Amino acid sequence: MEKGYEKRGYLLDDFRLFHLKDKRGTTVNSHYHEFCKLLMLRSGSGGYTVDGKRYTLEAGDVVLIGSHCVHRPEFEKGVLYERVIIYISPQFLQQQSTPDCPLQDIFHGEQGHVLHLRNPENIWALSDALEQELSQDRYGRVILSNGLLLRLLIEIARTIRNPETTFAKPLAPTDSRILNILRYMDAHLTEDISMDTLSEQFYISKFHMMRLFRQETGQSIHGYLQERRLIHAKDLIRQGVSATESCFQSGFRSYSSFTRAYAKHFGTTPTGRKGHFAPADETYE
Repeated sequence: MEKGYEKRGYLLDDFRLFHLKDKRGTTVNSHYHEFCKLLMLRSGSGGYTVDGKRYTLEAGDVVLIGSHCVHRPEFEKGVLYERVIIYISPQFLQQQSTPDCPLQDIFHGEQGHVLHLRNPENIWALSDALEQELSQDRYGRVILSNGLLLRLLIEIARTIRNPETTFAKPLAPTDSRILNILRYMDAHLTEDISMDTLSEQFYISKFHMMRLFRQETGQSIHGYLQERRLIHAKDLIRQGVSATESCFQSGFRSYSSFTRAYAKHFGTTPTGRKGHFAPADETYE
């Protein structure tokens, strides 16, 4: 059984930048951060799963990941993978925002989480300037680097608002059986769905079904089902439904298990109290 999602990394500054290039591939499980993350793919290709949606990445793509957004990179070992990653504090975004320029909206993912850039050179140039300024201990470093980051974010925000901008579309499973299983689980989210039930319903052996589901979606059946139920519960809570009612209306059978899973996924309890986690090792993915 797949465990709840892990919080990885921590951020003590307003933001941090990492420029990495390697062929090690990725072995990171689904996780989230309490900060926002901006990833710019400079070379290579691979995939990224964000909020349960899988995307194919190409050089020049920008991945926008909001605070507490569950995600997982997918890059094969042996393939050169160069990326610039910036961790950004939500408080910094809020402090620097104005009524006509809410910087937090860059990461909300309503249009999608992966931005295709036809001409990424301008954004790359701003990223390079920011990286260079951060690497030198010169007078005015903090002020200038803050300004360069804001220029980068505003350039991305303007690109998002451009009607000609293209967002990557999530990949759909190619196997019709997995598509049917996904549709069935979404339609029966609040019911008791077991592996045996799915196996019998779709005439496929249980173990083959589990392997095929992970191959097509990047998640286990249990992980997908729990994530969909947690998102549904969060929507109910936003609508004013109590945490207890949201738990059982979303298909959970135990309120204590629900609160633990909710805190691990979103970093806060269903009633709004801060989740308690030990600091995790720093991660760049």
